[in-house]
Amino acid sequence: MKNFPSISIVTLAYNANLKIFKQSLESIKNQKYPRDKIEQIVVDGGSTNGTIGLAKSYGCTVIKRSDLEYESEARKSLGIKKAKNEIILFLETDNILVGKNWLQTMVLPFVENKHIFSTFSIHNNFLKNMPLLTKYCALIGASDPPVCYLGKSDKIMLDQEKYDKGEILKDLPRYYVVKFTKENLPTLGDNGHMVRRSIINKVNKDPRIFLHTDAFFDMLCLGYDTYGVIKNSMVHYIGSDILRLYQRRVIFKERFRDKYIRKRVYLIFDYQSAKDRWNLFKFMIFSFTFIQPFLRALKGYMKIREPAWFLHPVVCFVAAVMYAKSEIKYQIGKSIKKLL
Repeated sequence: MKNFPSISIVTLAYNANLKIFKQSLESIKNQKYPRDKIEQIVVDGGSTNGTIGLAKSYGCTVIKRSDLEYESEARKSLGIKKAKNEIILFLETDNILVGKNWLQTMVLPFVENKHIFSTFSIHNNFLKNMPLLTKYCALIGASDPPVCYLGKSDKIMLDQEKYDKGEILKDLPRYYVVKFTKENLPTLGDNGHMVRRSIINKVNKDPRIFLHTDAFFDMLCLGYDTYGVIKNSMVHYIGSDILRLYQRRVIFKERFRDKYIRKRVYLIFDYQSAKDRWNLFKFMIFSFTFIQPFLRALKGYMKIREPAWFLHPVVCFVAAVMYAKSEIKYQIGKSIKKLL
């Protein structure tokens, strides 16, 4: 490929896992891509553990915003505004690029098809020495199984070969050309997604209410609906603690969904959608009875002999309990506000 587009990597950081962050930075450094066409912007929430120093040692531009310690999405909005290059890559401190040609493969659709405005990998992946929970999340293609049951995961499970989301316009050797609608748009805009900077800047208005899933819905409303789904993978390190994972997920829900519910334009779960209500009902039944998650784990294990599949019933159960508690709390709070 001769016409390499320039890339701005936007990374959000706050006391990152230094070992994994270093692997992430090394995976970028090792890419077969012109170095003068890559910039990495790290928007930090006030790290105190060496994250900032590590980022600077790899040539990253660091923006320290301690006032936005808990406002990661506002920091992402600021990172987008700071970016200068043609393509923005959202890459977190726990994301590791797989292979030395990852960047080249990801930008190929932008070069070959002017209608494609965003790209992402078809699969998540893992390294052999990583924890079972990280392997499990890679196997299901999401860090949150309810997203899979709701049909909102952007990636597919690792035992699937063909992409089955949205409308497949073309099946090319290295990527699919996929068109999404408001009805089938998955969760997009984090952990390895690329997007044309000129287009996302059209919807990046107010950092205080910015959310990546809303941004991609807004771009869809502007007519940008064609994606390149790349036949490759990337690593998303989740860790090993299921309870801690769902404590973080609940905090994210309460901070970015519940607090701004009337301003959200994209909902992973939409109360007004009969499809979403039915899918959530099935997820809750499956999670509390364990049978379906176990059978799905067994099916996956028969194809990919990885014991992490069998975390599926456990993680589904924990997710169901934690989200149910959070939603009950939210609904009670909303009822009290109405009475006051």
